[in-house]
Amino acid sequence: MEQVTMEQSKKKVNFNEMNLYVRFVQYVSGNESYYLPWRIIYDNFLIFVAKGQITLKFETSDIVICENEMCIIPPFLKNRLLIEKDTYCEYYGVHFDYFYDDSESFNEDVYIAENLGLDKSELLEMPIDGRLINRKVYQLENIQFPQKILIKKSVAFKELLAKLLQRFQEKSFGHEIIVRATFYEIMYMIISEINDTVDMTENTLDLFHYMQSFTNDYEKQIDVTKLALEYGMSPRKFRSIFKKIYAATPKEYIIENKMQKAKELLASGRYNVGEVAYMIGYDDIFYFSKLFKRKMGKSPKHFLNKSE
Repeated sequence: MEQVTMEQSKKKVNFNEMNLYVRFVQYVSGNESYYLPWRIIYDNFLIFVAKGQITLKFETSDIVICENEMCIIPPFLKNRLLIEKDTYCEYYGVHFDYFYDDSESFNEDVYIAENLGLDKSELLEMPIDGRLINRKVYQLENIQFPQKILIKKSVAFKELLAKLLQRFQEKSFGHEIIVRATFYEIMYMIISEINDTVDMTENTLDLFHYMQSFTNDYEKQIDVTKLALEYGMSPRKFRSIFKKIYAATPKEYIIENKMQKAKELLASGRYNVGEVAYMIGYDDIFYFSKLFKRKMGKSPKHFLNKSE
């Protein structure tokens, strides 16, 4: 995930210092016609997919979020949401801060083109708000959030999000209290899911940071067994922890990221199938094509032809 090159002020808060503030709650449903321009977010954005799947695009990588999975996007990341062809998605979205600082108060209007007097369909990118791009933001120091989280208690999680949306929309006197209380429950549930999944030691965190950075180095081949041993854990333990966090084995995770990058390169129209295969680390074009079709549902040529 690539950040905007600005001097943002960040401060870490622990659970006792945390003062959650919910700025905006939404429930969105759509298909491939759903359009959201590229944008910079100035707070944290929680997205939970209730049905279907959606692609979260960054400047250097993509994340596919499937049903019952969620992701928290930190501030100042350029991103957009995309529902792929022949797919459908329903998701909850929550804009929030870990600590409320009213020195740069703003509402959801900065994210909604129509509220800024703009036509969303004509925008490639939302305008940047110079007042907010350097705002002070807060991070939790107690926990490391994975790239995405599979919510195992999904029914209870959906019920809490539905309550949050209803209470946010009521706008009755003092509704901010019940909105915050509900979101504290949601945040506790997320943290509990992560904590129940794995005990993240310092070495484990270093290894997972390496794995995340590896997704941007698509040509590189990785020996998971050797890497796990270098970070002081058995390959079996590493695979077990990895699968609990990412709902995929290291091999599946690597292939998924490579295929997403391949699709992006094919759609650019600048490379043929053989060139793309080589660029992401495959010398055998036939093996690459077979793997791509299995992951994406269509052959590489299908995405190549779309660009012509």
